[in-house]
Amino acid sequence: MPTNSTSMPPKLATDICLTDRQMSLSVNSTEGVLIGAIIPILVLFGISGNILNLTVLLAPNLRTRSNQLLACLAVADIVSLIVILPHSMAHYEIFETALWFRRFYGKYKYQIIAMTNWSIATATWLVFVICLERLIIIKYPLSVRKQAKLFTPLNVVSIIVLTTFLLTSYNHVSHECAEKLFCNGTQYHVACVSIDADRWFRNEPNPNSQFMRSLVRYAPQVNAIFVVLIPVVLVIIFNVMLILTLRQRQKLFAPSKSIRGDSQYGQQAKTEHKVTITVTAIVTCFTITQFAICTILVVLGKALNFVLFCLSSASFRQRLLMQTKQGILRKSTRYSSVATHM
Repeated sequence: MPTNSTSMPPKLATDICLTDRQMSLSVNSTEGVLIGAIIPILVLFGISGNILNLTVLLAPNLRTRSNQLLACLAVADIVSLIVILPHSMAHYEIFETALWFRRFYGKYKYQIIAMTNWSIATATWLVFVICLERLIIIKYPLSVRKQAKLFTPLNVVSIIVLTTFLLTSYNHVSHECAEKLFCNGTQYHVACVSIDADRWFRNEPNPNSQFMRSLVRYAPQVNAIFVVLIPVVLVIIFNVMLILTLRQRQKLFAPSKSIRGDSQYGQQAKTEHKVTITVTAIVTCFTITQFAICTILVVLGKALNFVLFCLSSASFRQRLLMQTKQGILRKSTRYSSVATHM
């Protein structure tokens, strides 16, 4: 339900005071507990975890094609988690009653939702590309080299970001908002109307053109097809294929068997197999949480990537532990150096 970035100028303050219920920014108490209390914890955990993911995935000796795509997914998830925070803040009384926050949230609430839709759409298509890339590498390893120059992570991610922006850009013009001050300027309230509404503010005729009204009316349906339905269905199909392929290849890595060919190929195949297991876990978690109606489950899915990396990849755990030790060592060395020169 995103809004136009420009809102109608605020009306002069009136001495009429709104009730607490009329000033409330949450729908009910249950929503207040879930979004106001639980989501901030998940958001902070998710942002911290994804930042740790980036430190490992973007390490100089680990910048493979798969890791670069996974790093882009982490960035998209971080953006999604950040823009969700204002919605959680709105459920705390300290912010709900603050005039400055109500002005900010009232004016940009739907713009923030628009950014959320864009980042989630980007993450959805990135998950599909990651899943497809893993499937191609496992089933047709030689074809990857031919396509590597054209379909680089930079090109693929740029296309996804631009396309999803175009598909979700209608959100920025879908509503018009009017502001008004109540209770002698101490209460700030915003009312928004859809661009395609039959009646406008003060029961006036809708002043928007038929083109804009048709755009806002039908764009969400196009968005639902190309941002939600198609990528999620494709992710499910390719993830099932990936899981079946993993089950078939699992026999190659049984303790009693060895991979034919040179040891270098065998080691590379095992590495690709382990990366594929991690990707499969992430894609499966995404698929489950993507169908969730409750916002808290969607946020949970984005916050769990760090846990999935740790649980499914021993090399990730080792790399993270090594980087943590190196960071602590560098800090202790720096502090010792400063103390020596004092």
